[in-house]
This record gives sequence, structure tokens and C-alpha cells, in this order.
Amino acid sequence: MSNHYEILGVKSSASIKEIRTAHRAMVRKLHPDANGLGTANFSLALAAVSEAWSVLGNPTSRRLYDESLTAKSRYRQAPNLKKQNTVEFADEFTDEPEFEVPQVVVRAKIPWRFMLSLVAVGALLILFLQSTASPSIPQGPDSLINSGSCVAFDSTQAVYEVSCDGPNDGVVRQLIGFDKTCSSDTFGYRDRQGMGIACLEP
Repeated sequence: MSNHYEILGVKSSASIKEIRTAHRAMVRKLHPDANGLGTANFSLALAAVSEAWSVLGNPTSRRLYDESLTAKSRYRQAPNLKKQNTVEFADEFTDEPEFEVPQVVVRAKIPWRFMLSLVAVGALLILFLQSTASPSIPQGPDSLINSGSCVAFDSTQAVYEVSCDGPNDGVVRQLIGFDKTCSSDTFGYRDRQGMGIACLEP
């Protein structure tokens, strides 16, 4: 079975520039218009070339791949290994279809402690900002009418909450149930959300 270096036609000591040049040359060479390969054969060959470049083109994955080749060579040369284990190990590297190569998985170590520290700092910062925020900053409407809410009329003369910073038709003194009546110095209108009667300031 060919390794990544053999697939690209370069030595194991080749520079990244040499590997990149070889990869481009192989892609051009394998194109169906250039050599008459069928689509299936082209796809298989191109997949192997692309896999070789993705591993050898990255310094970290290339180093791990080189280590796997070295370990493979040492294992095959060990004189005292049982025949069964030798066959199983060889199968792991050799029982692959042509042009297919073992994938090198680089597992990233997650800096849990650092991430937890960032979360803690972020939580403290949010609490600090909330404690120092000006209470006079107006809040936007949440569609739930309460005392002090600014409202506007819809086409059915029902009221709905709007921002007090913009145009509005009045301010709610209180929201009462449908079975109650607003005081004589306010005007009652139905809440569009069906929560009750909004008593508006005159």
C-alpha cells in the first residue's frame, strides 16, 4: 500500500513547497480530460491525492503521520511478536482499497480551566454592569400592559402597549378585570391581549 509521500511522488524529507507543487501536478495529471481515466477511477485517485495533501500540508498532522509510519516500521521489524498480532497490526495499515489512506485524527485538548475562568469573569462583569446601570433608562414595550404603560388604539378601539418615547394615545393608570369599572377620572379601554380593562389617565 502506498503512503502519502508515495502517492504524491515526493520523499519523506520534502519541503512543504515541494509537496504543494507535487499535489497540484497530480491533480492535473489525474484529470479525465488529460489521461482518459473514467469518472470512478478519477474520483478514487483524486480522493487519495487530496487526503495526502490535507495530511502532509499541515505541519501538525504531518508530524503525527510521520510518527505513525515510524511506529509501523518498528512494529514490523520486532522479532518476538506473535504472528497473529503481526497480521492484525498489518491489516490495520494494509487492508485498505487502493488510494485509500488512514486518517490522522488530531484531538484538540480543551482548556477547561481557562474556559471556566472566562465564564466566571464574564458573569461577574455582567453583574457589575447591571448594578451600575442607570435605573432611569426606559425599557421597551413587552406587549403586557401595566400601570405606567403607554398605549395606542387599534382599529377596534382596543389598546396595546407602545414605547413612551414615541407617539402614544395615553398612559395607563391601572389594569383591572373585565368585571370592574375604571374610576370616574379615567377612561376605560379593552386590552387587546385580553388581559382586562386599561384605565387611561385623562
